[in-house]
Amino acid sequence: MQWPLWLPTKQYGKGYVYFRRKNTKIFGALFNWIGGDVYVPVLWEAPILSNGSQFPVIVFSHGLGGNRTTYSTLCCDLASHGFVVASVEHRDGSASMTLCFRETANTSIIRNTHDRLHRDCSFTEEWLRYARQESEVDFNVRNKQIHTRSQECIQALNLLEAINRGDDVHNLMGLSMNLSQFKGQLDMKRVAAAGHSFGGGSAITSIAEDDRFRLAVAFDAWMMPIEKEVYAQVKKPVIFVNSEAFHWEQNVEDITSLVEQTSRHAATAVITIKGTCHQTHSDFQFLVGKRVGLYAGLRSTLAPHLAMDLSNKAALGFLWKHLDIPNKPGYEDILQGRHKFVMTGVKVARMLVT
Repeated sequence: MQWPLWLPTKQYGKGYVYFRRKNTKIFGALFNWIGGDVYVPVLWEAPILSNGSQFPVIVFSHGLGGNRTTYSTLCCDLASHGFVVASVEHRDGSASMTLCFRETANTSIIRNTHDRLHRDCSFTEEWLRYARQESEVDFNVRNKQIHTRSQECIQALNLLEAINRGDDVHNLMGLSMNLSQFKGQLDMKRVAAAGHSFGGGSAITSIAEDDRFRLAVAFDAWMMPIEKEVYAQVKKPVIFVNSEAFHWEQNVEDITSLVEQTSRHAATAVITIKGTCHQTHSDFQFLVGKRVGLYAGLRSTLAPHLAMDLSNKAALGFLWKHLDIPNKPGYEDILQGRHKFVMTGVKVARMLVT
């Protein structure tokens, strides 16, 4: 077993660079040089721990220009506390880069080793980079994407249910991990949606569209893509974990409006971690030093490890409480804003020019 690379292939490095509107040939090589030797400190394809109880589930949605490994620190920390975390890589054009498999004409029906019939298909690989828009804040475009993203989160949940039932699942990535070990191991009655930025909005939309999601954790949620009619459909617990430097007036108003409507039916929480920026929830703050991070907006004044720790503890406290998971710390000092680096609510930090 070994640690997996943070950039699974060089295409992902080029995708980040393209998203940032830089020359992919020059800066793509530079980014892959910086990030190409970064590893995620987990064991690749390690067997699931068997502790006699089922594991609650989180489906995680990345932000605009992110992908499945952008939030490895956050997701791995949640997993280390007993959650099975499914990190979705979206195909709606919002990922910096994503690998797709296109089915070719060569298809047949065969019987597999489990004596079940399935389609034997031929596929070709296709890399899809971020789809630029004439306006990055076009409601019609982003609203369509957020519903696609929500459906992809729901599809991920459907897949996890199939794996938990012990269904035969064919993995096109060709990985050797034995998925049958997950049979009966997932607690599908304790399922949450979570995400950052565009992914935070996607998590909120997901719990409005599928009752199997019991709550949402929204890190620096981007609210513009969600139509206001959805707010009334969010009747489950929601926590907004915010950075201090990200939000603008309309986003704050939208968060406030949703919380006012949702709190009539379920618990809500809104906190802000002081000395943080939008990338506080991602891995980028750990890739560079303090000076470069501050200059590039990848980190703020609060130390990255402390910022991530506070953010994740807020999420964990809310998850454990509202998924009814006993004998866990509540982190009430963080959720109620009593920690010296945490405040309740969300504030306007900047002007947004469209």
